[in-house]
Amino acid sequence: MFDFKFDWDESLNVGIPFIDEQHQELFSIGRKLEQEILTQCMNADEKYLLKLLCEIREYVTYHFYEEEKLIKELNPHLFEKHKNEHDQFIAWVNSINCGELLQNPQKKLKEIKEGLQKWVFEHILIEDRQVLLVGIESMI
Repeated sequence: MFDFKFDWDESLNVGIPFIDEQHQELFSIGRKLEQEILTQCMNADEKYLLKLLCEIREYVTYHFYEEEKLIKELNPHLFEKHKNEHDQFIAWVNSINCGELLQNPQKKLKEIKEGLQKWVFEHILIEDRQVLLVGIESMI
């Protein structure tokens, strides 16, 4: 996977303001990961690392819930497939080992960042756009 910066750009919008705002929150989390990696976790204590992991877990919980409600309404025939993808990502996020994160934060944060990048490119920029934009167009 190639590297990219978690800098939000209007071209990343899916066209639904509250979903775009939530996706921007993911980019904010990604920027925090980037900063810790760049500084080699010099100022990251245990409390901060665990808080960052909790922030990721909380994000996927509320964002996926909101997005799934919308997909059920806009594109119900694509709901199950989309929910399954969300469930797989939640399982991955929940499988992140706190002990490993605290023992080797630099390595673990790089893995988490790569996982988030993969999610952005494979899911947000492709699946979310397809499911949400097609649903909106069908309502017009």
